[in-house]
Amino acid sequence: MQILFNELSLTGQFSDQDAFIRNGLLQFVGVLKEMQGFSTLLLKKSDVWNNKITPSGTLHAFLINNAFRKSDEVRRLKSAIADLTKEPFWDADSKQNPDSTYLFDGADIRGSSPAEACERDKVVVSFVSSSASLDPLNIIRNGVNVPLLNLTRSGKLTEFLWVNHQISFESYLKARFSGGKLDFSRVDEKMGFSGIQSSEQSLFIGTFRKFEELTWDQICSDSGLGYKEYHGIIGMRYRDKKTYKFRASEKIRCHGYREKDSFVVIGVETDHKLSDRG
Repeated sequence: MQILFNELSLTGQFSDQDAFIRNGLLQFVGVLKEMQGFSTLLLKKSDVWNNKITPSGTLHAFLINNAFRKSDEVRRLKSAIADLTKEPFWDADSKQNPDSTYLFDGADIRGSSPAEACERDKVVVSFVSSSASLDPLNIIRNGVNVPLLNLTRSGKLTEFLWVNHQISFESYLKARFSGGKLDFSRVDEKMGFSGIQSSEQSLFIGTFRKFEELTWDQICSDSGLGYKEYHGIIGMRYRDKKTYKFRASEKIRCHGYREKDSFVVIGVETDHKLSDRG
């Protein structure tokens, strides 16, 4: 998937560079980090660095400012862009038709990334707090509305790919939940989610959302989850860990172990053979 960096979302809307980091850059880097988990290519316009982030300062001036060069946020931004950009500029091979019109809010935006996105995968990534930060971002191409998916916060891309059947159930779980109270990054292949029927997936997602929202005290006492220690042995690689299980659905149990404030998911049990032994 080709995702275009929407330079129209940088209009000098941030009061100063600190506000840019706090209110714009952190969310933007979160989106780039999410993109790294999927097969995406970030494309940018060759002069994007000249766009303003404050009334008087450009993105380029910010990135070379010695006061911010050691900032974690700036380093992550540079790293994420480098990882996602396999070719530097889309305008070296523009797909826009010279005879087409591209309007946004009544203005001609021919030559911009949103116009280019109309001719590619119709997805842009934007900074917040500008008129071009709306989702969807509606572009009128030759009199016909073309809604662009506009990524301004992490989570949007994952949900879009899932709803449009472009990622597997397990890939969705890893992207949607890992890093919080649930961690699907170390699922055992022998106990994966490939056997879960599509009709059951929404129920699983609902359970995992509930698990994520509850406190640990609530999780341990919730009768619906039935969270409890598992006294059997799941496998030799887990023999030194205290493992637990909870109801992912009425008939299926989810097994894993605590690691600090996170529950590392080993996998699911669909036949109760493990539960019968512990």
